[in-house]
Amino acid sequence: MKRILLALLIGGATLTSLSSCTKEYITNQNFLPGVTHNVALKSSDWKFDGTSRRIFVRSIPFKEIDTKYYDFGQVAVAISFDEAPDFFINIPAFDVPTKRAKYNFRVEYSYTDNKLDGVLNIYAEDTGISTAIAPPDMVAKVTLSDADDGGN
Repeated sequence: MKRILLALLIGGATLTSLSSCTKEYITNQNFLPGVTHNVALKSSDWKFDGTSRRIFVRSIPFKEIDTKYYDFGQVAVAISFDEAPDFFINIPAFDVPTKRAKYNFRVEYSYTDNKLDGVLNIYAEDTGISTAIAPPDMVAKVTLSDADDGGN
């Protein structure tokens, strides 16, 4: 009986050591690579958005925002002020203090099949009570990431 158990143990160990695993890598060639663009935004480039004398907008043509990114990707924006370049703030962001005023930031983007470029709009609302002032000079870090079609 001991010999049979020993033979089964040795046989099992031999089969385990001789079996191999095949690694399978699945790559989707339809994915777009994630990409980040840094865009310098000057204070003088901001315009009132047309709905309020407190909200500024900066429209940036963005050829990289195409049908695939618009339908299945993600556009994320973070800003870093020239007056404090040590960190980035993700948008949306509320009550962001600067030397000029406090601002609420939000981002919108669009793409139309008839156009060559997508458009990225960054909005800044001066939350102060005095005359609205455009945001200070900054860098916007725009990150485009891709995803699979979820089939919904």
